[in-house]
Amino acid sequence: IVGIGPGTQLNGLFEIDEKIASGGMGEVFRGHEIMSGHPIAIKIVLSELAKDETIVGLFNKEARILRDFNHPAIVRYMAFGTDPVIGRPYLVMEFIDGPSLSERLESGPLKLDEAKHLFGRLASGLDAAHQLGVVHRDISSDNIILANGLVSNAKIIDFGIARTTKGVTLLEGKFAGKYNFVSPEQLGLFNSVISEATDIYSLGLLMVNALRGVPIDMNGTQLEIIEKRRVVPDISDIDPSIRSI
Repeated sequence: IVGIGPGTQLNGLFEIDEKIASGGMGEVFRGHEIMSGHPIAIKIVLSELAKDETIVGLFNKEARILRDFNHPAIVRYMAFGTDPVIGRPYLVMEFIDGPSLSERLESGPLKLDEAKHLFGRLASGLDAAHQLGVVHRDISSDNIILANGLVSNAKIIDFGIARTTKGVTLLEGKFAGKYNFVSPEQLGLFNSVISEATDIYSLGLLMVNALRGVPIDMNGTQLEIIEKRRVVPDISDIDPSIRSI
């Protein structure tokens, strides 16, 4: 296995500068276009998944859809390919400099007007993606980045790339720490059918998180996690102008 790190080039077009994150599907690096020097983010499929035809197929399919998709609230995908040296598929997207929404909320909840603007922006982005048949499946305050630290510049990242439509079971452990935002069907309820509603459920939980500053506690044991999704949480403290939404 060829190691990837600062200075690694992909197809002679892109160069890696530093690793910024890793997850269940791949690693994310900050890099630049070799010709222009333009900053980019590069997501590279984990080596152990690079030979999985289903995952690589999904990766390519969603990358194709999103490459031609342009919405201000969604990270822009620029290119995808497989580098022959490292033998792993990668995805190039715009580099967004700023904190996540969850980092921003550590200093307290959003003001109501600010929150309403955010919700409208995120809902518009999700609606546009859903019209293309793309479901994000992992909407959470960690996956919203505030470009230049501004809520008005919020962008949804990690958009649906190479997640199977069968949903994610508890046992796969891909949701460590993210149960607060996971929809019931991703835990096996409602016949595990993933649809646009999956994102809308998670967006509702994100809205409460933004207005309170802390997420609704949807975590617990396997049984508790499911039971908490059989009832509607108490949101009587949420402003009446937004509660019904």
